[in-house]
Amino acid sequence: MSNTIIRRADLDDPGDLRALVEQTVAFAAEGGRELDGSTRHALGSQLRRRAAFVLLAAEPDGRIVGHLMAQRTLSSFGGRESCNIHDLYLRDEVRGRGLGRRLMNSCAEHAVALGCGRLTLEVAVENLAARGLYRSLGFNVPEETGPAGATLFVDRQID
Repeated sequence: MSNTIIRRADLDDPGDLRALVEQTVAFAAEGGRELDGSTRHALGSQLRRRAAFVLLAAEPDGRIVGHLMAQRTLSSFGGRESCNIHDLYLRDEVRGRGLGRRLMNSCAEHAVALGCGRLTLEVAVENLAARGLYRSLGFNVPEETGPAGATLFVDRQID
């Protein structure tokens, strides 16, 4: 996996958008949700309007195997912008190879360059692998548990 490239998505590139839509559909399906046709169709324009950045994990042959979507938000308590990681997705065949860590580290670099002081995200309480990754990256991850489907809010100072 060391040959896998982490790069910003070109939201005007049809290939990048197609890969993002396909992966978003797969990500939603893992959570038991199905995205309807209008949602799939609107995703590209919504990303261009709202996303601070989207990072892609690409194989040397150009195949997209994962992505991270992030948005800038205002931290009312901190008085400055934060970066909220909305999606982190990797195809099954590349999980467990360090790409999630690489995407997260690249996200932190991009967020600092944008002037953000904190990373935030939500994680399902039962997603122990993701919780372990976030904890190892310095995020404040609660130890608590809850019912399946419950969400934990985690954050990390980056400046």
